[in-house]
Amino acid sequence: MIAAERLFPASLLIVLLMACSAAGPEGTSGTNMDSEPIGDVATTDQPLHGTSVLFYNVENLFDTKDDPATNDQDFLPTSEMAWTEDRYWTKLEHLAEAIAMTDGELPEFLGLAEVENGTVVKDLAEEQALAKAKYAVVHYDSPDERGIDVALLYKRDHFTLEQSEPLHVDLGDDRTRDILHVELSRAGHNYHVFVNHWPSRREGAEKSQPKRMAAAKVLRTAVDRVKSGPTTHVIIMGDFNDTPQNNSIQKGLGATCGIRSAKLVDLMCVDQPEGSGSYMYHGEWSYLDQFIVDPLTAKEVESARAFSDERIMFNHPKNGPSPDKTYSGGHYKGGYSDHLPVVMRFR
Repeated sequence: MIAAERLFPASLLIVLLMACSAAGPEGTSGTNMDSEPIGDVATTDQPLHGTSVLFYNVENLFDTKDDPATNDQDFLPTSEMAWTEDRYWTKLEHLAEAIAMTDGELPEFLGLAEVENGTVVKDLAEEQALAKAKYAVVHYDSPDERGIDVALLYKRDHFTLEQSEPLHVDLGDDRTRDILHVELSRAGHNYHVFVNHWPSRREGAEKSQPKRMAAAKVLRTAVDRVKSGPTTHVIIMGDFNDTPQNNSIQKGLGATCGIRSAKLVDLMCVDQPEGSGSYMYHGEWSYLDQFIVDPLTAKEVESARAFSDERIMFNHPKNGPSPDKTYSGGHYKGGYSDHLPVVMRFR
């Protein structure tokens, strides 16, 4: 166990140092023509001005060691995938490079999905491209069968960790990732950050949609407990395996595509270019990866977009520019991830 800082509760792993769906989305992302522009009017002197926040589904970031408690057999040196130490460290280097590409400065904090444990997140935080940020890591082991979790990295010199907790999503006889809730403070402002990776669509919409609605209910209950105000900010990020237009987001969570009279604003359906997205399925882009914030924070945001730089893409012969994956069709490609990172920039 790595030394921890301000445990809450005792099972938390804080490292001081530094599933995705196989089925396509029900809908596509787009702009709500009745919505207000992001960053229309500044409302508070927010410490995040001029900075960025990032979320990235890093596609199966496993170490090379067998964990007998989880189904990680595909990512071992002896498996058909031949997941070796060289491939592991190459992936870490590529992910760190992708994160560093997204803005002039490294993100103030960033959420990750599909990480096996706290060790792989620590290894990522210590990569050369990220080491100068001196990220601390917040991670809990989730009950997911494959052992994949979510995590948060934050600049420990810029924020104070107030509390953190895993939010369990009860699916009866099934298991999924916990939702990570982290409260950070800085210069009199508190940031309630929720990192998500909701159940996939692999089983089909009819069977899987209730599972994402269950996750939405857990998240909504937690958000409702947060006291709103000009110095209290709600920042929800994650791979939701649904688009901003799906019921789990709009009805389950209660997020809308406009700032007017909204409790939560889904930024990935506000002022988005047509045909944009963070994930491609059968040649169609959609925003499975999203930022959702409270209305006051939304007014402080300059932009929220997928980072589609050609350096982390490849030219698919049928679909055109696509995310450069680590594996494709079971064959090692040495790329980055099957998702693009999404970046929220403050004015």
